[in-house]
Amino acid sequence: MGEYFNKQVFKAVWPICFGYIPLGMACGILGEKVGLDAFLMAMMAIFLFAGSGQFIALAMIGAGTAIIPIVITVGIVNLRHMLYGLILNQHISKESLLYRMIYAQEIVDETFAVNSIEFQRKNSSWTPRKAAGLNFLAHMSWTLSTVAGVLLGSAVYIDTGLVSYALIAMFIGLWSFHFKSAKLIGIGILGGGLALLLSLWLDNMLNVVVATIVAAIIGAAIDNGEGAEKK
Repeated sequence: MGEYFNKQVFKAVWPICFGYIPLGMACGILGEKVGLDAFLMAMMAIFLFAGSGQFIALAMIGAGTAIIPIVITVGIVNLRHMLYGLILNQHISKESLLYRMIYAQEIVDETFAVNSIEFQRKNSSWTPRKAAGLNFLAHMSWTLSTVAGVLLGSAVYIDTGLVSYALIAMFIGLWSFHFKSAKLIGIGILGGGLALLLSLWLDNMLNVVVATIVAAIIGAAIDNGEGAEKK
């Protein structure tokens, strides 16, 4: 166990763990407001270890959205985790299938960033086991924080009407990572406008799902067109 949890691992993971405390508690408080108890919140944090995905799911649950649009929306938002896995696979490819399956479950923005940095350091002594230890500690911190938020939720007043705004805020936050590209900003505006238009005919957040897929297809078509012109 020493290689999984040692001084180097704790030094790398502590900023993630402390950062997760307020965010996880906020997530847990929202979970309590939409009807989740401590057990359900813990299960959600364990099996859906994705801050943005959980906030979005809770916002959609609070808005009364059906399960299928929730699953599709969370899946689309977290597609980037597949890219993270492909990038990190070069460092863990020699490990067992079971290890890689568990490791894939633990990949989020923060653990990906720290593990990538540690693996790529010059003369790095970072190993897959240390990476697994970091992932576990980060996941445990998030899970415990969300459960604490549920337990405190009954003592902290939050208007449940605010939960619906969490979905909008989370999408804007994710979109902000692409503000460096005019093309991606334009695709985001297109997707948002299309979602508003489709809301006249589609409910249960299906307008967001359809608009996201259409905007992504248009963006991919533009990329392919630009690549063909360069050739």
